[in-house]
Amino acid sequence: MYFRTRPGLETPDATVSILPFLYERVGHERRIAKRRGITMNINVLRSESLGSIHVKSADPAEPPAIRFNFLSAQHDRDGLLAAIRKGRELMATSPLKEITGEEIAPGAQMQTDDELLDWVRHNAETTYHPVGTCKMGNDPMAVVDPELRVHGIDGLRIADASIMPTLTSGNTNAPCIMIGEKCAQMVLSTAAAGERKAA
Repeated sequence: MYFRTRPGLETPDATVSILPFLYERVGHERRIAKRRGITMNINVLRSESLGSIHVKSADPAEPPAIRFNFLSAQHDRDGLLAAIRKGRELMATSPLKEITGEEIAPGAQMQTDDELLDWVRHNAETTYHPVGTCKMGNDPMAVVDPELRVHGIDGLRIADASIMPTLTSGNTNAPCIMIGEKCAQMVLSTAAAGERKAA
C-alpha cells in the first residue's frame, strides 16, 4: 500500500507491505520463523537522509567505507513514525484485528516517538535499494552525464542504480532494467555512428 503521511503531498511518501509469515534472526541470518504470524514492513519513500561511500585502499579486494546515516533527516523520522502509526491503525481494523492477535514488535507498550525511533535504530534493516553513488547530471557532484558516460574518462559508462540522482518511490529493479536497456541503446547508437564515420 502506498500512502501519504501528511496532507498536501502530491504523491505517496510511504509504503506498507505485508508478508504472511514472521521473520526471526538466527545469528546474522534472517529466516522464516516457526511461530505463526505476519510481518508488516514499513518504508519511507524518497529518503532525504544521505550517507557516504569512500574507497579505503588501492587494494580492490578491500571493502569500501560505507556510512548509511539512516534517519539523519527529520523528514525521514517524521515519515517513518507516521507510517508505523498508520500500520498500527490498519492492524486494529476489522477483519485484521480478529485474526492477528497482539503486536509482537516493537510491541504495543512502545508509543512515544523516541521509543519507536530507538527500536527502529536497533532492529530495522535496509531494503537494499541504495542509489546515487554515481549520480547522473552536469553539476559538480555528478559522476556520469545524461548518456551515462563517466565524466573525464573516455569509453566508460555506468548503468545501474548508482546513477539515479534520487531514490525512486518503488523498488529499484524495474528502473535498473530500464537504465540498462537505455544504456545498451546509447552504446549501439554510438557504435553505429562510429561505423558511419569510418565508412
